[in-house]
Amino acid sequence: MIWFGSSAGVALSNMFPEAKSVGRWLVHGWHVTLAYVIGFFVLLVVMDGIPMDPTRAAVAPLLRAWNGQR
Repeated sequence: MIWFGSSAGVALSNMFPEAKSVGRWLVHGWHVTLAYVIGFFVLLVVMDGIPMDPTRAAVAPLLRAWNGQR
């Protein structure tokens, strides 16, 4: 993760100069990016690719009525 987007990140990088090396962050932190991308696609699969589909919300009561559920 690259810290320069927040004041806390700037303060930490002033205390620890090795944190300013973006190359080292990318080389040693590749697994964080990979986990983020994998997690995103897992979320898409689990949520069926459409997080908030208004048409499904409208059809759900009809499907429940068709199946005899309340």
